[in-house]
Parts: sequence; C-alpha cells; structure tokens
Amino acid sequence: MLVESVTALDPGVVVLKNKVPKDYVNFDLYYNLIPNNEGNIDTYDQCPQIGAFEVSYKGRLIFSKVLSKRWPHIK
Repeated sequence: MLVESVTALDPGVVVLKNKVPKDYVNFDLYYNLIPNNEGNIDTYDQCPQIGAFEVSYKGRLIFSKVLSKRWPHIK
C-alpha cells in the first residue's frame, strides 16, 4: 500500500525493499549490508531489522521508525 502511494505521487520513483544502491554505501546511514562484488548487480541486499521502517532518498534519511519510535503519518 505504501509503495503504491509513493509511486502514485511520482511514477518515476523506484522503491527498493531491503536493498541499497552500491553508489550510496559510503553514507553512514546503511548497515547490515550483505557483501556483493558482482559487477552486474548494482545494489547490496540489507538484512532487515525487526520493527524497523526506514525511508531514505539518495543516501539521505527521510524517516526512521526506530529513531522516532512511531509509524509515519501520511495524509
């Protein structure tokens, strides 16, 4: 449902679940990445954290349930 809401606002958005583009691994935001040295795959998988819900855009944290201790409120 959330993915559909985001893509409805901007059809050009690509939503990645538990994946991080390799270009963004230099940001301190990402942890628990699964090593992947395959050149044809441009993302790392990320181990999900139980109870976590985080949204980032180009390496910038937009929302974190872990840090805010609440779910996002979307109108």
